[in-house]
Amino acid sequence: MIANITKGRKAVGALVYDFGPGRRDEHLNPRIVAGNVTGTPLQVGRMLDHTARLRPDITAPIWRCSLSLPDEDGILPDAQWADIADKFIAEMGFAGAPWVAVRHGDDHIHLTVSRVDWSGQLLTDRWDYRRAREAADRLEEEHGLVRARDRFRAEGPQVRNNELEASNRRRGPDATVPPEREELRRIVREVRDASRGLGRDAFESGLADAGVGFRANVASTGRMNGYSFTLEGWTDGTGAQVWFPASKVAKDLRWAALHQVLGDPPTGQSADGPRVEVEVARSQDLTPDDVEDFTERAVEMLRRGRAERGVVPADHPALSTDPARRLLEQWRAKQRGEEVPAEPLPAVESVPAWDDKRRRPYGALGTEKLKAALQKAERQAERLAQSRDAAQRDARGWDAQATGAVTGKAVQELHKRRALLAQAEPHLKVEREQMALAKQADTAADAARRIWREADGRKGLGRWELRRLKTSKKAEAQKAETASEAIHLYVDRAREARRAASDAYREAVKVTGVNNPAVELERVTGPEVERDARERDQSEGVARREMAQLDAATYERQRTAEQAKAAALRQEQTLRTTMPEEQRKAEARARSAAARPTETGKTTRKAGTGRRYTGPRPDERPPHLRQPPPPNKGKGIGL
Repeated sequence: MIANITKGRKAVGALVYDFGPGRRDEHLNPRIVAGNVTGTPLQVGRMLDHTARLRPDITAPIWRCSLSLPDEDGILPDAQWADIADKFIAEMGFAGAPWVAVRHGDDHIHLTVSRVDWSGQLLTDRWDYRRAREAADRLEEEHGLVRARDRFRAEGPQVRNNELEASNRRRGPDATVPPEREELRRIVREVRDASRGLGRDAFESGLADAGVGFRANVASTGRMNGYSFTLEGWTDGTGAQVWFPASKVAKDLRWAALHQVLGDPPTGQSADGPRVEVEVARSQDLTPDDVEDFTERAVEMLRRGRAERGVVPADHPALSTDPARRLLEQWRAKQRGEEVPAEPLPAVESVPAWDDKRRRPYGALGTEKLKAALQKAERQAERLAQSRDAAQRDARGWDAQATGAVTGKAVQELHKRRALLAQAEPHLKVEREQMALAKQADTAADAARRIWREADGRKGLGRWELRRLKTSKKAEAQKAETASEAIHLYVDRAREARRAASDAYREAVKVTGVNNPAVELERVTGPEVERDARERDQSEGVARREMAQLDAATYERQRTAEQAKAAALRQEQTLRTTMPEEQRKAEARARSAAARPTETGKTTRKAGTGRRYTGPRPDERPPHLRQPPPPNKGKGIGL
């Protein structure tokens, strides 16, 4: 697995690329396979950019990483890619930040992470390349993937896009053969294996028979530096033949490694180690010492060749545990012209070193610290499981509110308000009735005032004028007096009604605790008010449900990480109980030595100062500077 890391300012552009057509044909069926942000690609990108803007001082808050696999791993399902993405993000320390994983091809995914978490805290990207490589190594081992370190160890430079496209143009896009360099690597290796121990002539003859062009790179001093290879018809755009040095084809085809396999040392120098010369001799010309020496050298040469090729030999009499019988059978096989099999190498189970951080991440912990770390990890995993369960319960509760199955806080408050204002309804009714009576009394008082003004105005008229109006001064005076009494009566009645209305309104305010209960009652009455409250409750339920689900997912990832840590700690405990006793003791001594602080010199701390005293100790001072202790260390003797 290869992790390719880039950094940028905006997440929207990265997700547009992930869901777009791309520069090649791998952008097929783009989809989100993991992450803690939901929505459309643009919504997800805006959410990541929103959290990134919480830290405007960071120039590149968006962290991008592509995880790609070789063809040997096949096509993984989305669920396995999701598990890989979750664990990779947790290993990198980005689980608390918004992130998303997009897959638009068969062999890779793209991770987009905001290094600013939900609370605005910046997550560090220090040593992220090295941490990504270590996390990828652990995921390769966990999921049984091809190890990148082993895959690229013996190979030469890989075929890049430009070279692959040029090969497709020469051979056609539908060609079933691999690119020229990969084909050249396979053919040269086959010829090398067939020419093992036969020298350069056999190797070069095999290359010519296989259709591989070659030329030896020999210096002016006669020193052999290696080969360059090509294939027939392999030309560049100008028609010139394309030659590749052996180191660019494969690292194990360099002359430093090739001449050891061919058994032909470089010109002008000796090969590494003594060269084994095998000559066909007649049995009557050999002494017993020659036979034994020849047999040992031949067996050693064959053992090395089979070990390099990874061949597991079958049972053979020449591999007997009896030295005399083994030597006799090997000599007989040699006389018959048969190949003597190599002796099986003893299988030694390798135990990783205690300071190997990748294979034994907790090997440096002592026994007690290892036990304490395991207990802490288990307790933390249990607490995270409880927090996850609580978050899931909250999510279910908010889901009921979001779907309208239960009433929310806004609807409940509305019902409580209506029930409270219902207690004021009788008092408000009395207030309305008294105000109506006061209004009627005011109307009657106004009519009486008009009558009084009319009668009072007629009292000053003459006798003839009053006769013409069919009245008299006495009648008008009586009428004015009656009207005046009516005015006082209606005014008193209106005052009493208003006083009663005011008392009823104050009682309504006292019962409800609302300054204006009539207006408040009108405000909370009506179906649209309850509909608005229900919509607010459902919106709050949706938002709270999503937050609770995110919290549950975060707790689950953290719990999984703690469980993985606990599993690694238990594995370390088991390994220490099953490893050889000598190695266990040696590791314990090495851990103790590593934990012991290095002492460059003894120092003492001067009492009462809090500072380290580096001067001479009292017993190291010269005799004339040494002072005896005071004669009385107890209470003072007084004056």
